[in-house]
Amino acid sequence: MMNLSLGTIEVCGLPAALEAADVACKTADVKLIGYEATDGLGMVAVKIEGNVSAVQSAIAAARAAAGRITTVFATSVIARPNPQIEPVVDTDVTVGRGAATSATPLESKPRPRRKAAVPTPAPAEAEPTATVAEPTVDAVPAETEPIAPESPAAQTAADQDAGEPAQTAAPARPARTGQRAKSSYAKK
Repeated sequence: MMNLSLGTIEVCGLPAALEAADVACKTADVKLIGYEATDGLGMVAVKIEGNVSAVQSAIAAARAAAGRITTVFATSVIARPNPQIEPVVDTDVTVGRGAATSATPLESKPRPRRKAAVPTPAPAEAEPTATVAEPTVDAVPAETEPIAPESPAAQTAADQDAGEPAQTAAPARPARTGQRAKSSYAKK
């Protein structure tokens, strides 16, 4: 870390911290040191390292991305920090130390093997027996009584269906007198 720059961004909440770390690593050739919960109020500091210009652009992009999610409390870029502050930056509470990012290629490390799960035989599935009910057709009565129409238009339609000539009558409208009706709210 002696010739590299240190960049930090402090945000409220882990989702915003993860977004900031993701954007910072995708934006420039930087290495993610990790993140650290700074207090009990949900503030999280994300720490990255890399060349000065890469760290500056990564922190600027991370600030913009995290600012869309939550409050960004502080950002910092320190060019070539003094080696004495390395123990302050890389502490035991830093989560994700040494994680591979775009700056470091993934190294193939053997993974610890898990115990193989013994497969249990699946219970025999019974064939579903679905019974489909046949639709029944009810007999329609031979004679039905006509339903009395409720309106004159329905009466006209019923008469036409019965074969009677339709009686057309214009709806009655009140005669216009040219005077407006007085409202009870009119000024006196």
